[in-house]
Amino acid sequence: MSPVPKRPWIWLSILLIIAISVSCTRRPQPPVSFPTTPKDCIRSSHDFVEKSKIHIVKKRETLYGISKMYDTSVEEIARVNEITEPSSISSGQLLIIPGESVSNIRWPLKGKISSYYGRRVNRGLHTGIDIPASKGTPIRAVADGLVVASENKLNGYSKYGRIVILEHRDGIRTLYAHNKKNHVRSGSCIDAGDVIAEVGSSGNATAPHLHFEIMKNGSPVNPLRYLP
Repeated sequence: MSPVPKRPWIWLSILLIIAISVSCTRRPQPPVSFPTTPKDCIRSSHDFVEKSKIHIVKKRETLYGISKMYDTSVEEIARVNEITEPSSISSGQLLIIPGESVSNIRWPLKGKISSYYGRRVNRGLHTGIDIPASKGTPIRAVADGLVVASENKLNGYSKYGRIVILEHRDGIRTLYAHNKKNHVRSGSCIDAGDVIAEVGSSGNATAPHLHFEIMKNGSPVNPLRYLP
């Protein structure tokens, strides 16, 4: 009996058909893109709009008269400006006048403020607000944004320990410091209300608390002008 002739072209054809079938079943994958600006991360409209006015004290003005001028209370003006003695205001002094909130951002943490924004005696400017809380309490993003820093120790902010900085729109950044643990990475998109860190006492902190700042065009501003 004569041997069956080999036909290599048949096997080549079969292999070609299989290769074409496999390639047809694979869908092309979309290119992976990473956010580069806050605009890539913002899904909702969150407005960092100042909710208060600034009043420059004139000669012979009193806190009571100023409160009536703006339809607010002496106690509220004193609280926002950390005035312990209402009769101690002086001509030329800048006062924050609390008003109706128009911001639609959220608080990063619920709690009582232990230290307000402003100048401290012999300690310079306190550039944010401090909110005490138990270690591990969730810290939430106040608005949609891009994580521009999430570090255990950030150059220029070493006293803050573990820190997260988010960039929003219109030149606004928010800072969350003294964290026990950070839950986000630089370059990530964050939604308002997302847990980004846990309250701690890292850096120069004597007790667990959140140090929260709002920066506009690189300069710190009073967060109470924007928080609801």
